[in-house]
Amino acid sequence: MPNSSRIKLITFDAYNTLFKPKGSLSAQYVEEAKKFGIRVTREQINQHFGQAYKKQLTKAPFYGISKGMTPQSWWKELVYSTFISAGIKEKDLDRNFDQLYNALYTRFTTAEAYSLFPDVLSTLAELKQHGFQMGVISNSDERVVKVIENLNLNKYFDFVIASSLVECEKPSKRIYEKALEIAGNVNAEHALHVGDDVDKDYFGATKAGWNAVLLERTKLSYEDFSPAMIADSSIPSHRPKQILTLNDLYPYINTLHCVDRPQDPTTAAAHRAFDQKLAAHAASH
Repeated sequence: MPNSSRIKLITFDAYNTLFKPKGSLSAQYVEEAKKFGIRVTREQINQHFGQAYKKQLTKAPFYGISKGMTPQSWWKELVYSTFISAGIKEKDLDRNFDQLYNALYTRFTTAEAYSLFPDVLSTLAELKQHGFQMGVISNSDERVVKVIENLNLNKYFDFVIASSLVECEKPSKRIYEKALEIAGNVNAEHALHVGDDVDKDYFGATKAGWNAVLLERTKLSYEDFSPAMIADSSIPSHRPKQILTLNDLYPYINTLHCVDRPQDPTTAAAHRAFDQKLAAHAASH
């Protein structure tokens, strides 16, 4: 993976990197269903949504675009299947399903459905202040653009790529090339991608010639959002470079920048302190 060039472009995955469902997806489905007289439990949604999602992906990969489907029709089939599998009778579901589906589809474009992780705004503001070009690369339908807007994140990003709009998705090299094309005048070795999926975000980016870092939020308690990074030099180079919080992203970028340029004393001291923190974290695990 390139690691000696100055980073100019930083792209982020969206879901579970910048934001997550508010509460839980199942609770939101139950809440909307109740408005239309459909009684279903969170447990039923939890049990059947994942199965319906996998079945829909197998039946019609990539939002069914090759089959002439739209993301809206793809999701409509999935949601219908979820409720039927959860035990709702067709005659009861059909009565108000169009309204229920439209309510769910719209809800998941808004801040009502999603919340930001606590490290997002400060990190994006810091990176923006330092002049980085930034974007989002998401395996999702076009609603991610509205989600970014409704969470007031669009002021930080120069572009948002939804896979359904460019007809390719991570880990394909094509979607990373599309990001470089949109960014303009940026080579792959000057780009860094951040995301939570090791195959789609980390190895997808590195195979495209990018720098990448894996965001391992699951290893960190959100009640104790202390910066900590895993980047032990003893780890083989094929192992993902990881951070536990976006608070450590800019320090990580500095470790890339310092490889090929002299450091002033202040910067060098900061890097030594950061390295000591990494060593302490590695020793405790």
